Amino acid sequence: MNSKHIVFFLVLIISGVMVAKPPKMPKPVKGTWVEPAKPKVIYGNWKWIETNCCGLRNGISNPTSTADSITLVLRKDNTFDEQHTKKNAFPRSGNFLLFRDAEHDMVQFNDERPARYTLSASGDTLTISWKYLELQSEKYIRAK
Repeated sequence: MNSKHIVFFLVLIISGVMVAKPPKMPKPVKGTWVEPAKPKVIYGNWKWIETNCCGLRNGISNPTSTADSITLVLRKDNTFDEQHTKKNAFPRSGNFLLFRDAEHDMVQFNDERPARYTLSASGDTLTISWKYLELQSEKYIRAK
């Protein structure tokens, strides 16, 4: 086989790849309904129920084990407050940013490291997790 034939076959193969059809998607079944995804509304008041931590503080802490109740207030103007019942607790407040990376919903409080967040299907449980950084995850329930 000479070089002309090789070039011809290469051009033929490349052009065949370029015009290949995308795979067919399955057709929807008639009479079925797919529920659209609900927007994740995390604004509101959240009551802390547990923290699963790492390192020296390895384990689960909760309001009973810490003698502290924490309320996290997330406002629509992207400001937040963390209120504690324990004396001498270090309160946090400031601004937060919601965004999405390639696969996860993310929240960043002030200039801290971003955390992944998930909201339960019923919208009543919020999990904020730094586990991808080998840090803690915090779980909250929506305050009534």
